[in-house]
Amino acid sequence: MTTLIVDSACDLPKSLIEKAHIRLLPATIIYDKQSIQDQRDPETTIEIYASGALGKGHSSETAPTSAREIERILQALIDAGETDLVIQTVNRVRSPTYENAVEAVSRITKRHTNKALSVRLQDSRTIFTGQAVLAAHTIALINKGVSGTKLRRVIDLLSSKVHAYQVPKDVYYLRARARKKGDNSISWLGAVLGRMLQISPIVLALDDQTFPVTKIRGFNRAAETLFKHTIEQVNKGLLSPFVGVSYAGNPKELNTLPGFVELKRAVKAKKYQLIVSPMSLSGGVNLGPGTLSVAFATEPYQW
Repeated sequence: MTTLIVDSACDLPKSLIEKAHIRLLPATIIYDKQSIQDQRDPETTIEIYASGALGKGHSSETAPTSAREIERILQALIDAGETDLVIQTVNRVRSPTYENAVEAVSRITKRHTNKALSVRLQDSRTIFTGQAVLAAHTIALINKGVSGTKLRRVIDLLSSKVHAYQVPKDVYYLRARARKKGDNSISWLGAVLGRMLQISPIVLALDDQTFPVTKIRGFNRAAETLFKHTIEQVNKGLLSPFVGVSYAGNPKELNTLPGFVELKRAVKAKKYQLIVSPMSLSGGVNLGPGTLSVAFATEPYQW
């Protein structure tokens, strides 16, 4: 049986992770001089968002899973009898996790040359809810008996077609985080005006690229626009039956956003599956509390 391993930036609910026996590569979250490993525990995640520790006026950072830690996790799985491992990471442009995994896999495979062992590493080419869609699709294929080269080929093809959208709640926060990483694409003036005018961008991550597709005045209106857009794509038909939604806060608050209830109905009517979870703490640190993310897989199109 193939074992799927994802990093903790993948916005899957804990219940699905446990049911599908998915293993985690936990990132380290550093905030207010504290550090924890993100194990995607919903109660802990929601508590940290509710505390305001990731908000303005607080210092927060993320650190990817190191090569040595990934190697330790893989070795523990092998020691437990696992011989077919598939690792999917957040896209390599956004995080060094993939490169750390390359190093770890190299050491592991050299150590076990005489063993019937398969370790496949995949760059998901996506982030957050996009990773969730890809992981859920992977598990569905594994449950149907798909494995090896065929599994990798199907998922590699799908990964370039996963559309992962984000609606940050605070453009000023987003600019401050981007500047820490040397990204000056959001100007100071643009961030200030964005906050004053309550402008919310809708940002798309697709095939290792991230770019804004539109700007809407008001977070709730932007969320409604994204939900309506997703409903249109759902009704047209998707390449995967999974739609991911995450929120950098308590997911119960999604029910107060216009368009979310209608999205749930549309997904159910198509007999697709809606995957809802708190956004990873890595996502919250980089995009800000209150950020909404929605993902689905379809052929590339113009917004």
